[in-house]
Amino acid sequence: VLVAGAGIVWLSTSARPTVIVMVPHAEPAVANSGDPDLSPAGERRAAQLGPVLADALAGRTVDHLYAADTRRAQQTAASVANQFKLPMNLLAGSDWAGLASRLKRDHRGETVVVVGYASTLPAVINHLTGGHYTLESGDHGSIFVVVLPSPGQPGVVRLRYGGASPTAAGSVAR
Repeated sequence: VLVAGAGIVWLSTSARPTVIVMVPHAEPAVANSGDPDLSPAGERRAAQLGPVLADALAGRTVDHLYAADTRRAQQTAASVANQFKLPMNLLAGSDWAGLASRLKRDHRGETVVVVGYASTLPAVINHLTGGHYTLESGDHGSIFVVVLPSPGQPGVVRLRYGGASPTAAGSVAR
């Protein structure tokens, strides 16, 4: 009976798709330091992220939140942490190379939000989907929702939030 129960739990977990939401950090302030805070426009955009995701995910909860270990990424992720009552797991520069494999392995059937950079997110999306996505460095308003069904082919939906970024037009290619 215990084995049958474990099988039902495994089937319910494997049948639920893994949803990975990838978001570039909001607009940084112009600064001479290597780790700037968000600009006022970035703060306004970041404040919208948690509520936008709560609406877009239609009642689905976020199970885990990852953010790059910079102020601008953490400040962008803060509204998601507050909205979903989650701790923020920080990603060092060396963590990005293995992130796609980690997400597939450790978060099957869960919803995960990752806040990073235009320079790191496309590689993770491409590894997860087999696609060829790119993102312009000035595009701070994109949200990529990667769905990994079990079984099935992965899919990606691109959403926008917080108004247009100055260089966002035509910023994504596949």
